[in-house]
Amino acid sequence: MPDLEKPLALLFVDIVDSTMLYERAGNATAAALTQKVLAHLRLITETSGGAVIKSLGDGLLVAFPVPDEAARAALTMIAAQRDFGLRLRVGIHFGPVISGEGDLYGDACNVAARVEQIARPGEILATDALVGRLSPPLLRKTKPLNNVTVKGKSNPIRVHQLREFEEREEAQESTTLGFSHDLVPGTLVTLHLSYRGQEVVLNRALPRVAIGREETSGLRIASRRTSRQHAVIDFSRESFILTDHSTNGTFIRSGDAPPVVLRRDSTKLVGSGLIGLGAEALDPAQDHVVSFRGELA
Repeated sequence: MPDLEKPLALLFVDIVDSTMLYERAGNATAAALTQKVLAHLRLITETSGGAVIKSLGDGLLVAFPVPDEAARAALTMIAAQRDFGLRLRVGIHFGPVISGEGDLYGDACNVAARVEQIARPGEILATDALVGRLSPPLLRKTKPLNNVTVKGKSNPIRVHQLREFEEREEAQESTTLGFSHDLVPGTLVTLHLSYRGQEVVLNRALPRVAIGREETSGLRIASRRTSRQHAVIDFSRESFILTDHSTNGTFIRSGDAPPVVLRRDSTKLVGSGLIGLGAEALDPAQDHVVSFRGELA
């Protein structure tokens, strides 16, 4: 029988771009490095007062009885990524869950997982429910963003960035985070991306690409309008989901439909069209614009 419901601080941590690591380093090297990182994350969890609930491929779900312990563990994890040359992303939430055999159940798990998914590489995002319970020294390391709309919940959830050092208060990011807005219905099996002679084909064999100005991006964009780590596209549940991580937003134009503007948000890519990375996409020749074409199942 499952245990009674109890409140916990839930932390999801994931190794960013692990698929590209396997392609670049080879299976044996990548697997060994991934397991080494996960072992270190487990050690951080245990020494911080938490417990590893389960492994999720290239990530972990861990739980802490106290929000401060989860926040300190997250900061230690992000600091440790430098030692391995890999980037992590972390999402934290506080809420009631039910313990089962080797797992946790409840709405709080879904919220924590979604917060981790929208975090940038190297970033910790935490919900208002967790931040509101932090001690003053840790609270001063948080920066409010805006709201995340979680599927199945009527009200948006406030999200904060947790940083290693206290910083001067900056202008609040005018972004709204949320779940995907479908452009048109359909199921894709292959997505073709084109940018200034570069061609990237996403499918089950290559299920993720990072897009941005950074040299290590899977699709590098040479535009000042584009953020260094602007967006990612994931093949998930037979669909291609674009998630914006940028400062200026992502603008998607598909057919005759009105453009969709993403700011820390996600959408399903269907059909063909243009993606504007940092500004509206008016012409495929613009230096911030990527063309996409999907092949339907």
